[in-house]
Amino acid sequence: MEKLELAFRFIGFLIKLGFSKKRIEKFRTSAERYRIDKIHAASLEGNPLGSPADRDLRVYLPPGYAESADRRYPVIYFLHGYGSDNKNWTITSRLEIDQAPFPLDAIPPRMAREFNLDKIPTYELLDEAITRGEIEPFILVQPDGSLHVPQLGRPKNLTGAPKMKGSFYVNSPHSGNYADYIARDVVAHVDRTYRTVADPGHRAVSGVSMGGYGAMHLGITFPDVFGAVASLAPGNLLWTMVDWKLYSPLYERLLGKRYARKDGEHEWRDILDTTDMIYSRDAPLLPSIKRDAAGKIVGASEAAIANWRRFDLSAMVGEQPAALKGKPVFLYCDAKDEFGLCPPTRQLHEALIEHGIEHEFQNPDDPAVAITPHVLGCGINIMPALKFCCDAFKRGK
Repeated sequence: MEKLELAFRFIGFLIKLGFSKKRIEKFRTSAERYRIDKIHAASLEGNPLGSPADRDLRVYLPPGYAESADRRYPVIYFLHGYGSDNKNWTITSRLEIDQAPFPLDAIPPRMAREFNLDKIPTYELLDEAITRGEIEPFILVQPDGSLHVPQLGRPKNLTGAPKMKGSFYVNSPHSGNYADYIARDVVAHVDRTYRTVADPGHRAVSGVSMGGYGAMHLGITFPDVFGAVASLAPGNLLWTMVDWKLYSPLYERLLGKRYARKDGEHEWRDILDTTDMIYSRDAPLLPSIKRDAAGKIVGASEAAIANWRRFDLSAMVGEQPAALKGKPVFLYCDAKDEFGLCPPTRQLHEALIEHGIEHEFQNPDDPAVAITPHVLGCGINIMPALKFCCDAFKRGK
């Protein structure tokens, strides 16, 4: 019965989407505080994949921005996860049903309540929190971190657009300079275009999953740019994770075990394919893996392992411990993260402790997100991460 209701609601969502496209586009072009800028990223020019250097940039301006002409604002740079792009953002307006991460119109109300979807922030929720004085006004910036290369098999999202591979927000000779793109091109555009407090003490970087990895990576790589980091379930993939079995309880509930298993296998294969390309295209890990008669991994290319380890956040902390010392750092991952990210996140936590880097670490086994600990766990913890960043700005005054 639940699957049938979901099917009918999804059909209704697609019909509503078809009738709403012109209204949504009119809203986007007329909204004064919910902006989409067009920027040219010099750092991405001539990248090996031919990915576009011209990018959309989501910018949220807080209530009162236009009226307070002399006031300057801190900025949170929020990085989306794997599979998102300039057609599928993490934080949007409630009206933008075509680009929201959770299309509420397609989800039965009781399921929305069960999954705590009301805790996932929208622009309107940010407006309300700022107006009530729960958080200080800030500018929220969401860059497009997609490679604009279709995922394996060319799967599509709910609106029919192809899902894209992600950049992990790193500089790579095989994919392009995505860390420079964020820390240099995007930050320069925002400071030039908006009334920002243009110093590290008033810049924070946050993100979910791939974006959580990117936030920590950028915080370590560009300590002169970002003064605070809030990382949610960072996608810190280690070469030893290649045999992880990705399985979503949510997909099992909605679509059955067989679909959940097949989808998990396909998604994990694509993520590994992307990671191997970015980290080690010159010495690929995946084809080099050696197994014993039982199928257990017994070895792999040393060059590939070394390439992957260079991007391991724990190793990066060890190599550059001064980058995060004295800075506010927030780290979250659910204990039952379905992408297997709990162990590497705990390793990162231990590395931060080992090098004397104070931080807040949350690693709950939260029954409220058990249906999809990674996706929902990240979603409902975005607002706490943003509040953490806002509290960090107070230290920078």
